Amino acid sequence: MVRGALSGADRELIGRLAALDVVVSGAQLERWRAAGLLPGHARRWLGRGLGSVSVLAEETVAVAAALRRHARPGRDLRWTVIGWYAEAGLPAGPGELVVPEPPWAAVRDALAWAVAGSSAQRLVVQARAAGRGSEEEQDAFYTEAGRVAGRGLGLLPHPDAVRRMVEDPDAAWEQGPERAQRRGLVHLAAAAGMGAGEVGGEALAEALAALMPGIDWESVADDARRAESEGTLESWIPAGAMADPLTRLQAAGEEELAAARDVTRQLTLVGFLYVMHGFLMPDTPVLARMRDRVDGSGLAQFIAQLVPSMSRPSGVPHALLMGLTPGMAAVAAWLNAPLNEQIATGGGLLGLSDTGEEGGAEAFMQAWTGRLQHLTAARRRDGSAPTK
Repeated sequence: MVRGALSGADRELIGRLAALDVVVSGAQLERWRAAGLLPGHARRWLGRGLGSVSVLAEETVAVAAALRRHARPGRDLRWTVIGWYAEAGLPAGPGELVVPEPPWAAVRDALAWAVAGSSAQRLVVQARAAGRGSEEEQDAFYTEAGRVAGRGLGLLPHPDAVRRMVEDPDAAWEQGPERAQRRGLVHLAAAAGMGAGEVGGEALAEALAALMPGIDWESVADDARRAESEGTLESWIPAGAMADPLTRLQAAGEEELAAARDVTRQLTLVGFLYVMHGFLMPDTPVLARMRDRVDGSGLAQFIAQLVPSMSRPSGVPHALLMGLTPGMAAVAAWLNAPLNEQIATGGGLLGLSDTGEEGGAEAFMQAWTGRLQHLTAARRRDGSAPTK
């Protein structure tokens, strides 16, 4: 396609972005504008038959910078929109541009497209069909569920276990929880697609305990056994009750999804601080209180998983679905309460004590990097982890 000369506003836009170390081409601007993602330039009339000139708006600079940050050669523009939406509205750092919101229609379409093509959505469809289908279809569902759980569960080990491995690479790595979690995911998917009776009360209780540790599930297990003996277990999870991610996402309006994104961001911050404990991040009483709440919530694995999920476009739609879950806003507020109380007292999150008497963020980061450097030096010296 033959492209015309760049307008004065586009030349100015490219120059403004270059000053921010963001390199774009005229072809990229044209592609984004044709897709309805980059605003067109306003025109200013010069008067007296002199015609008009294009005028660059400040927001256009921020939009183009966001698009370039998330665009990749060969990447579908819908992934670019999802990455852009994940960071829109966050506070800008010194010298950075505030990222504006993408067009809502583009966000809605991109998220629906991503979820529709996901393995989780395909598993939902297959589970429902298996609940109404033949034994062969049910066997096919179990095969697919096991494959999805084995490839895509991705639950992270507990930070305490990671910390032990970081400090002592020779420590035994416990594999049991991961296998139990994968098996639990398959059982819950089967129960939601084909009914609780397909799985049985004992396996259902074991699945909940594996996926949401920290909660006492014994009473639930007792109730499940009783319901199974009385023939009422099927009413716990009726066949076909599996929540449809695509339907949930499509039903969310612009404001509801923005609220879910805020909840997801709160949970992601908690998850980051939770996960980093495993990588020798200095501990403080407020961080310990927060971790206790996370462990007690039964959602530790899922909250920790938000950290890698929100860092890549393919994980963002499923992270947002967690934010859309009823009651999750209250959970996020409860988990963040220790952090918010700390901020309210002026102590700051990154300090070596709750009072801030041992220095602020700089001292905290120095202590963290010093610990890692000490560990690395000790291993180079004698090939073993330092003793505590």
